[in-house]
Amino acid sequence: MDKTRVLLTYMESGMGHITSMKSISDALKNMNLPNLELIDCYIMQEDNDPVLIKFNNFIIHQTKQTNCIRGYGPFVFWWLEVLGKQKFMVFVHHLLFRKALNHTLEAFKKRNPDVIVSTHYFTTLAAVEYKRRVNKNCIVITYNPDNNVHPWWDNRDGMFVVNNDVCFNEAIKRRHFKAENVKQVYFTARNEVINAAISPNEYRKKYNIPQDKFCVMIADGAYASARSVAVAEELLKTDLPLTIIMLAGKNEEVYNKFKALESKTKPNITLITSGFTTSVHELYCASDLFVTKAGPNAILDSVFMGTPIIVDFYAHPIEKATTKLFVDDYNVGKAIYKPKQIRAQIEEFIKDPNLLAPYKENCKKFDKSKNGSLDMAKIIVDEINKHNSNAS
Repeated sequence: MDKTRVLLTYMESGMGHITSMKSISDALKNMNLPNLELIDCYIMQEDNDPVLIKFNNFIIHQTKQTNCIRGYGPFVFWWLEVLGKQKFMVFVHHLLFRKALNHTLEAFKKRNPDVIVSTHYFTTLAAVEYKRRVNKNCIVITYNPDNNVHPWWDNRDGMFVVNNDVCFNEAIKRRHFKAENVKQVYFTARNEVINAAISPNEYRKKYNIPQDKFCVMIADGAYASARSVAVAEELLKTDLPLTIIMLAGKNEEVYNKFKALESKTKPNITLITSGFTTSVHELYCASDLFVTKAGPNAILDSVFMGTPIIVDFYAHPIEKATTKLFVDDYNVGKAIYKPKQIRAQIEEFIKDPNLLAPYKENCKKFDKSKNGSLDMAKIIVDEINKHNSNAS
């Protein structure tokens, strides 16, 4: 019997879409189903197609711009709401981005999928177009890694899976997805996060992090282009004992800047600089606190590892919704947007670690063993079985 070809599409726009897809792929592989052929594919990069690479770089650049230019993200989302939401997005991609869309369809054709799984609005839109133009029997399944449902998601076809109640209601009532096409799962986690079982002290030993100092990790997603630099520079001024882990991600300029400062800090400060790493969850666990912009997956990984957060920035409505969910609703940390105020709060935590205890307790409520990735995998398998049953 021919295997069902499941195309798992990875697309960079920050790293959250990629880590979410990795968690779904891990769960499917753990099920060890011999009738499935799993195809992990960085669809915009693997064929070295200059059109797709250029478009993906455009998406990455827009992501960086939302972090760098104040108000840019909210303006873009407002503009799309005013001009027509999902229908307008489909129109724009048929007109302005037609070449990138058509090349993506060719990349899909090359892999001949029976199922396309997506975690990014563009690959979902392209998958719907593939089903309409190329293979009407193709199954389209999207996992939305965000904590809201923005107007870019294509609601015309396919299963749409979300990770919280607010998202579920927004998808149906505001974005007009068919109710039967929307499902809700628990938050997803990669195998590395699920299987991470050693203590914070052991991770500190692994990375040569002092055991006797309060440790703060600072990051701005993959590109370190929001407030991480300003926050780190402010924390370097403290006279209290402090370890700062500066995650520069893919930003070489930021990495080089802080690497050069490591040997020049005051005696009470230990500065550790890291570039992009797939083991970032271990650094979260080794830290007492994570200061970050409101990237949904970074915050989720930190909370799964038991480490409270301070949100120092949100770039657009997606990250605003993430801030509300994790800070206001789940109470796993605080939102503080000025570096001086962040320093003052961290100094209070250093003086009295008990102030951090309620946030740590709330982090414990996030149960890795529930793992929505497994539920996502089951949804994919159920949709395949339903389709095969209808076909027979």
